[in-house]
Amino acid sequence: RESKNFNRIAMGDLDASVAETQRVLQAIISKPKLTEALLKKPPFRFLHDIVSEVKKQTGFPPLADADLDSNNCKDKESKIAYLTKVIGLVTDVTGPITVKPQKIVAGMEPENTNALLQGLAKASQSGGGAAPAPAPSPPKPA
Repeated sequence: RESKNFNRIAMGDLDASVAETQRVLQAIISKPKLTEALLKKPPFRFLHDIVSEVKKQTGFPPLADADLDSNNCKDKESKIAYLTKVIGLVTDVTGPITVKPQKIVAGMEPENTNALLQGLAKASQSGGGAAPAPAPSPPKPA
C-alpha cells in the first residue's frame, strides 16, 4: 500500500514539476513544444533541442558549436559527457541540482531532469551566458 501511495505522491510532484518547467521555459523558447508527455519522460534529443534553443535565444549555456550538433551525441558516453557539461554550467550559476547524467540518459528520475531544465531557464535569465543572441528575424515570404 505504501508503495502505491508513494507513486501517487511522486506523480503529483512530477506533474507540478512539469508545469513549472513549462512555465519557465515557455517564457524563453517556443520550440521544441514542451508537452507534458515529453517532459514526464524526456528523451535525450528533446533535452538537447531545449538546451540548444535556450542557447540560441539567450547565449546560455556557453557551449561550443560541436556540442550544439546532436549528431555528435549518438552513444551513451557522448550523451553523458554532454549532460555532465550542461549540468556543470547550470549549477555554476544556480548552485547544486540533484541530477545524475546517467539517470537522465536512462530515462529515470524525470523530476530531477525537470529541475535541471528549470535551472537552465533560471541560469539563462541571470546573465550567466555570453552576450544574448539577437532576436531572430522573421522569415521572409517566398
